[in-house]
Amino acid sequence: MFGKLRKTTVGRRAKRVSADFYLNKIIADQPHLARVRDISTQGMYVYKILEPTITPENNQVGLEFQLPESDHIIWAVGEIVRDEPAVARKNNKLVNGVAIRFLRIDEPDRRAIAAYVAKNLATHAA
Repeated sequence: MFGKLRKTTVGRRAKRVSADFYLNKIIADQPHLARVRDISTQGMYVYKILEPTITPENNQVGLEFQLPESDHIIWAVGEIVRDEPAVARKNNKLVNGVAIRFLRIDEPDRRAIAAYVAKNLATHAA
């Protein structure tokens, strides 16, 4: 839905790693539980659980989460750049999620995400 509204740059600009943790996605000032599939310093892919429909005109969401093995809460604002409805399929799996690009995030939080990505890339490469 949103992917057709916005041209994206060719290729990804940041390395990403698989992740599996919950976060609060703030939509219209209300928190909604979601689950992270992957993360990079530029954004994340999040599976929807139960949430209202987001329109292309109002596609910014607040994000509140903790990286695994961290007590620090990260707050960010993101923009939905791709919305995959529950009927979409990838690799024979039902997909119901959104790709979110970080619009506003504190630099120390971006560095914490970069360290998490680097650690997990090194772990998977070993």
